[in-house]
Amino acid sequence: MNIKKTLGSLIIALVMGALSYLTFLFLNVSGGQFATKILIIFGTLGLFFLILSIGLIGSLKNKT
Repeated sequence: MNIKKTLGSLIIALVMGALSYLTFLFLNVSGGQFATKILIIFGTLGLFFLILSIGLIGSLKNKT
C-alpha cells in the first residue's frame, strides 16, 4: 500500500466534500458581503487542493 496514493485519494475525497459544501452555500445564500467572501475562499482553496492532489497522484509511478 502506497502512503502517497492513499493520502492523495483522501485529499481528493475531502476536496470533493468541500466543493459540494461550496455548491450548497452557493445555492442557499441570500447575498451579502460575508457570503461572497466565504464562497471565494472555499472555491479557491478547494480548487487549489484538488489540482495539487491530482498532480500528486499523477506523478507517482507504480512499482510492480
